[in-house]
Amino acid sequence: MPSNKSVSDAPITQFINCRILRDHRLQREDMWVREGRILDPEKLFFDEQGYADKRVDCEGSIIAPGFIDVQINGGYGIDFSQPSEDVSGGVSFVAKKILEHGVTSFCPTLVTSPPAVYHKVLPQVKVHSGGQHGAGVLGVHLEGPFISLEKKGAHPEQYLRTFQSGGMKDLLEAYGSLDNVAMVTLAPELAGSQSVVRELSQRGITVSLGHSVANLSQAEEAVEHGASFITHLFNAMLPVSPTCPLWLV
Repeated sequence: MPSNKSVSDAPITQFINCRILRDHRLQREDMWVREGRILDPEKLFFDEQGYADKRVDCEGSIIAPGFIDVQINGGYGIDFSQPSEDVSGGVSFVAKKILEHGVTSFCPTLVTSPPAVYHKVLPQVKVHSGGQHGAGVLGVHLEGPFISLEKKGAHPEQYLRTFQSGGMKDLLEAYGSLDNVAMVTLAPELAGSQSVVRELSQRGITVSLGHSVANLSQAEEAVEHGASFITHLFNAMLPVSPTCPLWLV
C-alpha cells in the first residue's frame, strides 16, 4: 500500500538506529527516504500523514553521502585504458569493489591512448545507476590526448594530439564517439581548443582543464566558453608565481 497516494506511490524507507552528521556533530536520528530523496519528517507526518513502508535498522552505523570519483583509471588488476573483449565486465568488477569503500558513483577514466583504443573501449562503457551490485557509472572521463607535451606526466608522448583540423573534427577522429562521455580533460592553450570547449559544453559534457601550461587569460577564456572543472589541481600545471597566478576558476 502506498504511503501517500496524493504525493507519490513510491514506498518510504525509514532508517532507524543510525547516526547522521548535523550541526558539525554526529546525532542519533531516524532518516526517511522516498525515491532516493531525504524527506522532512515533519512534513511527512503532519502534511502527508505518511508512514514507513520499510524500516532498516542501521545498528548504530553512520549514514553519509557516497563518494563520487571522477578520475579513476582502474583498479584491482583492471586498467580501463587497456582494450579487451569484455571492458564492461572490468568496469562492473571495479564498480563492485569500490562500493565497499564508500564510492557510489564514478567516471571510468582513460589516459592518452591511440584512436584504436578509444574506438574499442568507449562503446563498451555505458552510463548506469548504482545499487547493491556496485557503484553507478556517470560516464567516461577522457583525460587526453589533447594535453600539453610539457605537462604530459605519465601520458605516453607518442599519442598526444593537437587540434590540427580546427577542433571537433580532430576530437571525433580520436575518440570515435562521445556517447556515454561525461568529462574531457584538455589543455586550453592548444590552438583551436576554445571552439572544442564550447561545443563539448553545449553537448552537456564537462570540460576540465589539466595537463596544461595555460596562463591565467587562457584559462579564463576557456571558462567563458564553458570549462568548469580542473583535473588534479596543483599537479601538471604551471607553478604559482607573481607573473603566473594560479588559475583557480
